[in-house]
This record gives sequence, structure tokens and C-alpha cells, in this order.
Amino acid sequence: MSVLGKIIWGFGIVSWCYAGTPELAAQKLVEFIKDAPNLGPGFAAVIVTKDKVVLSHVQGQRHAQAQLPMTPDTPIYVASQTKAFIGLLAVKLDQDGILPIDRSIQSYWPQLRWPDGVDGDGWTLRHLLTHQVPIECDPLTFLEAYVTRVEPADYVDILNKYAKAREPGFAYDNLGYNIYAAILETQTQKTWQDWLADTVTKPLGMSKTSARTSDFKPLEVAWSHQWLGEDKGWHGIEPKTDEMMQSAGGMVISANDMAKWLQLQLRQTGPKGSGITQDQLLAAHKIGVDTDPEQRNPYELPCSGYAMGWNVCEYQGHLLYIHGGGYTGARTIMAFSPDLGVGVAVFSNSDNMTGWFTGRTLFQYLQYLLDDPKADEMAALRHQEYPKRTSKLLEWRQSSLADERAQESWGGWKWSPSKDELSQYVGRFQAANPYLTAEIALVDQQLSVRVHSQKAKLLAASKDLFAAQNHPFESLEQVRFIRNDDGALVSFTWNDETFVRQP
Repeated sequence: MSVLGKIIWGFGIVSWCYAGTPELAAQKLVEFIKDAPNLGPGFAAVIVTKDKVVLSHVQGQRHAQAQLPMTPDTPIYVASQTKAFIGLLAVKLDQDGILPIDRSIQSYWPQLRWPDGVDGDGWTLRHLLTHQVPIECDPLTFLEAYVTRVEPADYVDILNKYAKAREPGFAYDNLGYNIYAAILETQTQKTWQDWLADTVTKPLGMSKTSARTSDFKPLEVAWSHQWLGEDKGWHGIEPKTDEMMQSAGGMVISANDMAKWLQLQLRQTGPKGSGITQDQLLAAHKIGVDTDPEQRNPYELPCSGYAMGWNVCEYQGHLLYIHGGGYTGARTIMAFSPDLGVGVAVFSNSDNMTGWFTGRTLFQYLQYLLDDPKADEMAALRHQEYPKRTSKLLEWRQSSLADERAQESWGGWKWSPSKDELSQYVGRFQAANPYLTAEIALVDQQLSVRVHSQKAKLLAASKDLFAAQNHPFESLEQVRFIRNDDGALVSFTWNDETFVRQP
């Protein structure tokens, strides 16, 4: 019999036939992962109970080109799962009296001007961390995730200039966590990265976890990847720089360290001497805002609330705290169920439909654990479906890029500039936003542009018109250069920004 024995399934009572223990379910999951076709370059799965690491399975490569193996200690980028760590940190700093989260945002930043249509009274740091503050600021979140660190002292000015009102209610995004981290630093003169390390990850013994990739050797961290097809293989994407490791999505975590993190959630208290208490974990797990269980979400589950960095959902009648993470070339997911007594995490260092497959791997384990009579059938269907989905994704990416290149605005891609012609575009350019300083360089007949950590090749399309592209399947962005009356190149436009040439 299983942990539950029997359930009502369909129109009748079905007795389950699997063993239904965490260990046997884990064994079946390993078979499921190993039998998955075209899964790569690296993949990992972690399963824990509060007292035992049931599974720490890793396979494949952390760097396909260098053929370096994925190991249980390989730090892997987990993107938005960072929010759950920040949520616990915020609760702990609140209970320790360092940064109260039920104080208003305005009390910390009295100079903040709210956008028209937004009443700024009463919005707190807790509201930021549960995605309730009805503002958005795309220029700020873009800078933090893709370009560079924004100094906390500049946040208010940027928000005053660019923030807009959005529809009220829960709306998941990065902005609330970015603002919380900026307030934390302005109030304490200590970065969120240092607070997190000193207060959470180091006390938990998470030695292969960091909010800074520079804490590890260059090839120690897993690279992200995109599948280019059988003829070209995997395209490697170097890890994020420290500048792009922001508080809403900026951590690398190893499989072994993820086991410690998930066990913390199940035990609901930290190790002796860690300073992490049951009250803090219970507060972090408490729903802070109700969400619509009928609304579609990435997990395709009924989710009734959002806690401090956790979606609170239901899986076959069981409470499930869950959060995923996605970025170019990487997909990850983690979850724990207090009533089932298990935690599960799945990592992939590619985006080759692995957002779909990592989630299905997690649910496959829960099906095995719950003795779901459809578990083996679903495993077979998922194995059949995955290569179909990856093939469709590749076809869609290729056709989308071809359609973009075929647009008349590119002028037919007939321009083949010489090295001397390309050298005219080299230089330093500045946008009105002080964080947007562009450096254009020429190496081996190829122009490239760099804005802090944001990099792209400049592909020649027609006279003074280039396409900026960082990764092979990234959408083409127009970079158009402007000349003065004397024919000299004086500026260029890119993403609605004008960059002016500097002396």
C-alpha cells in the first residue's frame, strides 16, 4: 500500500500497485530521466525528506564544448528561484529588527513620487515581496537582469522618471524584489548578496551556492545552452556576470546545496547555530496574497496563493510549494510538500523545451510517490512527447529568424562592408540614461556592441543598418547609425534609445 492507500479515481475506487515510498519512487525517476531521449547537455534531480537525501542524480555536461561533466557540486543558475531565498532573508531581517517589512515603502523613500493613478499610501515591503504593488518599471528591471547593477541610490530617480501604474492585484514580476533589495542596501549599507550569504546560505553550509558567479572558477559554474540542430550541436552561453545577478533572479546553486535548502523547508527550522528559526520559516511559508486557482500558470496547477517567494499550489489534493526559474539557456524548478514530506528539484542547463520537461520530471516523481495508476503511462507519453516538442521548437526558432531576416526593413542583406568601412563604427557612445554606455569594437571583421554585461554581434544588413543579436536564436534588433551633414557617424539608435558618439 502507498502513503495514502486508496483514492477515488474517476468513477471508482482504485487500489494502487506501486510501493509508494520516496526511495522506490526515486529509483523509478532515475530510470525515467535516463530513458529520456535527446536530453542534454546536463541534467540533475534532487529528492529529499527532512532527514534524508533520497536522490542526488546528475548526468551529462556542465559545458558541452569543453565536455566538462555536471557534478553534484556544480553551481547551476536557478534564476527566479532566488525569490524564495530573498523571501526567507526578508522575514529573518524583519524578525531580527533589522529591516521591518510591514513599514511603508514611502517611509524608507520619502522622495519617491508614485505614478498617476496610484495611491502610494500603505504599500509596504511585504507587498513588494508578494507582487502586489501596482506599478511597473521596465527600464529598471531590464537593466538589472540584462545589463548591469543599478546603484540603490539611483532607484528613486529612475522610478520617478519611468515607473507606470498597472492594473491592481497580484501580478508576478521582478520589480518588487529589486526594490526590496535596493531599500535593504540603502538602509543597512550592505548588499543583498552579502546579507544572503551571511544570514542564510553560509549558516546552512551551502558552500557551492552564491549570488556572485565570480565566487567560482570560470569553468566551475554550469554554462547554459541552446540546441542549434544536429549539424551544429549545442551553443554555449557563458554564466551571468555579477552585474546581472539581481535579487529577483541571481543565484547559482549546486544539487547538493539544493538538498540542504529543501530539507530546511521540510524541517521548518535551521541547523543548530544557524539562527534560522521555525517562526521565520512559518512566516516565509504563509500566504501573503490570494491568487486565482483557475488562472493559468507555468505549473499548470491550481495555485491559491503566493507566499514569500513561493507559489502555493495543490497537486492531487496535496499542498505543494513550488517555484521555477528560467533564463536564456537554462530551466530549473523546485518544490516541497509538507504533507507528503518530500522536496524535489530539477535542473537543466539548456532551454530546449526543458521548461516543460523539468516540470514534468517533478510531477513524474510525485506520480510515482503517490502510486498514481497512470504513472507509467505518463512516463511513456512524456518520453514520446519530448523529442517532438524539441523538434517543433527548433523549427519554430529557425523559421522565426528566417521571417525576421526576410523583412523589407533590412534592405535585403546585400551590404558587405570592408574592414575599413566597419572600423568607422568603432567607438564609445552614450545614451541619456547614464547606465547605457555602449562600446563598439571590431574583431576579425566582426562588429560587436557591449553595454556593461549586455553583449551582441552587429550583423551588417544595409548601409548604416545592423542587426544586434547576442545568441543564435535571439530576435534581431535594429541598430541604425546616424550621420551629420558632413557624413560623419554621430550616433545610433537601439531599442528606442539614442546613443551619441563620445570624443
